[in-house]
Amino acid sequence: MNLKENLGKNIQKYRKLNKITQEKLAEIIDLEINSISSIERGKYFPSPDNLVKIANALNVSISDLFCFKENLSCEDYQNEIISAVKFLKNDKTKLCAINSFIKSLL
Repeated sequence: MNLKENLGKNIQKYRKLNKITQEKLAEIIDLEINSISSIERGKYFPSPDNLVKIANALNVSISDLFCFKENLSCEDYQNEIISAVKFLKNDKTKLCAINSFIKSLL
């Protein structure tokens, strides 16, 4: 899969998570529905301005839209989490927040 296709899949994923139709997203960011459809199918790459609008409408960061890690295994995710938490070993506030978040998921 290429960059446009991966981006389109992520936009579609976050749009559906937010329970927004293509029509509604098009209305929010002032684009034609055909443009949204083309973006989600990986046929068209949004302009930088539209990329910002899409991220804002979907309540995600632009970097979230470019995070293509769906193919990771559970073990890969665990290793990424462990590695990230190691960087915070001296930041009690952030570790406490992460701990609370993880507990809320369980």
